[in-house]
Amino acid sequence: VEMRTALILIFFDSWCSSEANIENRTFKGLFDNNTKCFNDGINLCEYGDHDSLIRNLEKLTEDYPGFARTGSIGKSVLGQDLRFIVISKNVQERDMLEPMVKLVGNMHGDETVGRQLIYYFANHLLFHYNTSNFIKFLVDNTEFHLLPTMNPDGFEMSNFSPQNASPCTHRSRARKNFNRVDLNRNFPNVWSENVNNLQLIMKGRQVETQAMMKWIMTNPFVLSANFHGGAVVANYPWDSQIQGQETVNRVAPRPFLTADTKSFKDLALTYSKYNPTMFHQSTANRCFPGFGGPFKNGITNGAAWYDVKGSMQDFNYKFTNCMEITLEVSCCKHPHPQELPEFWKNNMYSILHFTSMAHMGIKGVVVDENGGRISNALVKVIGNAKFVTTSKRGEFWKLLSPGNYTLRAIADGYNASDPISVYIPERRDGVPSAADIKRFQLKSATPSPRSANFLPSPLLKLCGIQCPSQTTVVTDQFVDSTERTAKNKEEPKKT
Repeated sequence: VEMRTALILIFFDSWCSSEANIENRTFKGLFDNNTKCFNDGINLCEYGDHDSLIRNLEKLTEDYPGFARTGSIGKSVLGQDLRFIVISKNVQERDMLEPMVKLVGNMHGDETVGRQLIYYFANHLLFHYNTSNFIKFLVDNTEFHLLPTMNPDGFEMSNFSPQNASPCTHRSRARKNFNRVDLNRNFPNVWSENVNNLQLIMKGRQVETQAMMKWIMTNPFVLSANFHGGAVVANYPWDSQIQGQETVNRVAPRPFLTADTKSFKDLALTYSKYNPTMFHQSTANRCFPGFGGPFKNGITNGAAWYDVKGSMQDFNYKFTNCMEITLEVSCCKHPHPQELPEFWKNNMYSILHFTSMAHMGIKGVVVDENGGRISNALVKVIGNAKFVTTSKRGEFWKLLSPGNYTLRAIADGYNASDPISVYIPERRDGVPSAADIKRFQLKSATPSPRSANFLPSPLLKLCGIQCPSQTTVVTDQFVDSTERTAKNKEEPKKT
């Protein structure tokens, strides 16, 4: 791992020094004649039905064997395939420490721009692999999982708006799935439900939600975005207030922030600043009146906008290691197909730079005295209440903004590691950062009355797949006295 990483970093440093101005050099000419429908070898001015979308994804796997494969997370209520595409240099097997990035579109059936953007993005990565150093770096060092539509049944019921309509249709029957359920209210309430048993917590939910929950919980995704429409803003967790503290109908909303708000803001701002219509809020006049905004710098905390219980982005953050934001990319939920090239133009750089953020912060492995990799170990940034857990291969990733940090690791049956200090440098604008790599080696613990409970091993066993958010897991070996004193002030008690 260390040798391969060293080679990557040597290449990366060399490449960065010669390609510092990404937007002006690497992407020069990639979007010439962008007002025309045909770009990167495909027609941007058509939606196509669900079957044609699947054919398009399959064609990419045929045109780029070895770099792309498709899979399915399940079926919709009407039995339509929830098909995704995976893109990576070695698509059949993820490389060690290669971060997994997930993009999901069309959760609301009438919010269609994200569906197209994700397909365009998949095609763009493959089409320009040999012409862009930036894209080559991403594909060589990232595993992309791209699901254009989570709600094909709703999409089939939706109709596009007249060209350049203002304001556009705000809400339609097609928003929900075939059973008339809003899928972004159908995930567990993070303040009142716990994922101790995945099968049990999925019971009674919509089949699309169940498929997503299983996909999210059984893969070590690091970074994710969920595309919506009806506004133009990058929205970060939490989406909801603690039970009893909700703000209703957007009256006097208040932010409710996570332990990783600094990093979440960094992610949201990275997307916004490369999308001029989002950052400057220049198309807000097309949004439905009273729906919120303008948003400063094109970003917002979800709860500060309005309260959403059961959202997918909150589920990702609370119950897994994945950091997901929600991207509202169009005032018009289902715009005329002739407008789609302009949406691609406005969002292409944003998606590229946002996904490159999977390489910010730190990553590494947790091993035992013999070098064996330890799964379900906990890695913690001191002062941050959110643990990350290691994968089946002992890997971990923690997205961090620039700054100084101290980390420790622990696992069931092992003593906590010595603290490790890391420095995350400021990123150069337009250049993806390379995650700092750390290796924790843990020593076996001698059981004692005091140490027997220092790790919530029953919790890990109950989780089965992923340990949930460790807001209730604080151990004497793992938290210093200053942090223990401050913890209750930083995070309100969950109900």
